[in-house]
Amino acid sequence: MLRRSSILFFCLACLTLAQQIGSAGDWPDWRGPDRDGVSREKGLPEKWSLGGQNLAWKAPYGGRSTPVVLGDHLYLQNTAGKGETEQERILCLNADTGKLLWEYRFNVFQSDVPAHRVGWASPVADPETGNVYVFGVNNLLTALTKDGKKLWERSITEEFSPFTTHGGRTVSPIVDGNLVIVSTPTATWGTQANRAQRFIALDKRTGDIVWISTPGGRPYDTSYAPMNIVAVNGMRLLVTGGADGAALALKPQTGEPVWNLVIAKRGLNTGIVVSGKYAILSHSEENLDTNEMGMIAAVDATGKGKLGRESIKWAVKGFMGGFSSPVIDGDR
Repeated sequence: MLRRSSILFFCLACLTLAQQIGSAGDWPDWRGPDRDGVSREKGLPEKWSLGGQNLAWKAPYGGRSTPVVLGDHLYLQNTAGKGETEQERILCLNADTGKLLWEYRFNVFQSDVPAHRVGWASPVADPETGNVYVFGVNNLLTALTKDGKKLWERSITEEFSPFTTHGGRTVSPIVDGNLVIVSTPTATWGTQANRAQRFIALDKRTGDIVWISTPGGRPYDTSYAPMNIVAVNGMRLLVTGGADGAALALKPQTGEPVWNLVIAKRGLNTGIVVSGKYAILSHSEENLDTNEMGMIAAVDATGKGKLGRESIKWAVKGFMGGFSSPVIDGDR
């Protein structure tokens, strides 16, 4: 279990980086402007310390999620209050000074996530509208203006019956064009009665549902694998790890499944990056063909449908990459 002091320490490091980036560019998603963990900026500090080295400011706010930056606004999702009065919230701070501009709180209901795991997902800021979207541990999706005014909200829990666990794993939302997309394991009725990880795309301005997609199989776990939008052979794909142990790809504007490849016996929690036509993915769960734990692999992302082992270009088993997503630097 992470102690709040260590969470605060980590958050301060992120705030330092976010402030530097906010002065010259945006960091609107959990993993940056291209969702690949790479900054476009140059000359970023290589060292920092709480004593003052490269520390622009600090603020007394901790959390599990990563701050995001859009313009001069920095957003952080965390908790407020204690015990029966604890809520989830999003904070907005001035990215240059650390001054608190506003906060928006919402209750945690219909969820068995414990207090220390509330505020798991990161918010996402939309460069086109300036709005920010928050997905809580109870699957409450809220759209706010940059001034903290609520535009709309949808209780995914009440509408689609997702399940949450003690782990509190929550997928951070992403924005693509006119859509805001979330993902969670659900089980409702009719054609969606079977429990599965579903992707739900909503109109980012109105909250109306545009499409619902079920590209994977029955989930083993909840998952917090980040979603990424990549281009492979001229086709835009939403790629991510699934709660069923599969790497998944679908078309982001329609939800149409493109391919999936089951690679582990439990859910995946890492994001996927692309180099050329290959998707790079990793996990730390049990592999399908051996009881050895963990793997990093390159998969041919030009395939269609249910992929087999022949789609794997190379793999290193025993690599325990189950929590931090891969980053590509040149040919490495």
